[in-house]
Formats: sequence, structure tokens, C-alpha cells
Amino acid sequence: MGLLGSFHCAGMCGPIALSLPFSQTNGHSHLIGNVLYQLGRITTYGFIGFLFGLIGRGFSLAGIQQPLSIALGMLMILVVLLPKIFNTHKTPSFLRKAIQGVKNGLGFYIKKRGYFSLYITGILNGFLPCGLVYMALLGAVGIGHPLLSSAFMLFFGLGTFPMMFGIALTGKFISTTWRNFFTKVVPYFVILLGLVFILRGLGIGIKYLSPPDAALQINQTEECH
Repeated sequence: MGLLGSFHCAGMCGPIALSLPFSQTNGHSHLIGNVLYQLGRITTYGFIGFLFGLIGRGFSLAGIQQPLSIALGMLMILVVLLPKIFNTHKTPSFLRKAIQGVKNGLGFYIKKRGYFSLYITGILNGFLPCGLVYMALLGAVGIGHPLLSSAFMLFFGLGTFPMMFGIALTGKFISTTWRNFFTKVVPYFVILLGLVFILRGLGIGIKYLSPPDAALQINQTEECH
């Protein structure tokens, strides 16, 4: 999801990457700064993945982890098939203020030079609204384990790393043709992921993919440790 979705990220977050303080320089400073910026984004994804994993864990302890997995899988598919329904809702005022605060922070740190500022810029960038991140977070909730959900989001972030690193490194966007192609591919991948979560929730006995009781297996694993 992260790798394919990074072509979408190129259009959404590419301008931020191109405006980094070291985007027009060469050498070790540019490489280190670029890596720190990317790690900042990935740090945020891992952090919010952990938080959403706690939410999913609460559902797991309540004994509704598998129905939740089915519901989240169906939601993923519906978001892809019926996007207009979900785009009509207005963002709550408190979220708009929070997003504006993130943008203000980005504007402040992106003007500064220094590795710390680049890392903070990446962290703040990770909090910007992104439909693809929302889809990944649905998956993090469905996993229902803070550490595993965090790992899920970390790998999602790592998937976006090559594209975003390349943009900040070369100062170029990928061609519109290729970006449009992968933008069309991502929804199918999200649908596939949704089907995986539905199968996981059904617990029909397919090894790894649809165990009889996913929540029970996690509990047993924790007890063993």
C-alpha cells in the first residue's frame, strides 16, 4: 500500500519535499537531511499506528475484534467504490484548527536550516490529512494490537520512502502518466486489503490469512511471552 500509494504522495506531499532547506544542495548534508525528513514522517505513522492499535485492542478485549475486522474491510471497499458519500462530510471545526496548527508548524520549521528542523518537518508532515493514510489506519485498527499496528504503519511509511526520498533528492516529480497509472492501481489494492480483513474476521480456518480466532491467537502469543 505504501509503495503503490507513494505515487499519490508525490502529488500531495511532493511540493513540501521540494521546498526543504537542503533540496537545492548536494553532498552529505542533503542526504542526511533528506533521510531525517523521511524518518520524521515514518515516526508519525508508527506513533499514530500505535494509538489506533490501542483502539483496536480495546475492541479485541471486548470480544468484537473479528466483527470489527469485517466492518473495517467493508468500509475500505465502500470508500473506494462510493467515494462521493464520504467526501460530502465536512471536517469538524476542532480538526480544522488542528490541521491549521500543523500547517503553521510546517511553515515555521520548513524555513529553518538544521537536521532537527527537518526531522520535525517530517513529523508534522505525517499529520497532514491523507486518504491513503486513513486507509492504512483502518488496517491498523483491524490488527488490534498496539505494537503490530505500529509496525503495520511503519512498513506503510517505509513503502513511501523510495518515492519521497527520490523527489527530495532529485527535485523532480514522476511523470504525470505514471502517477495517474499508479493512482488507478491503488484503489484495487485497497479493495484487496479490505477483502483480506473480511476474510480475517470470518475466521474460516485459512492458515495465516483467516485463523479461527485472531484475537485468541494474539492473547495466546502474549501469554507465551
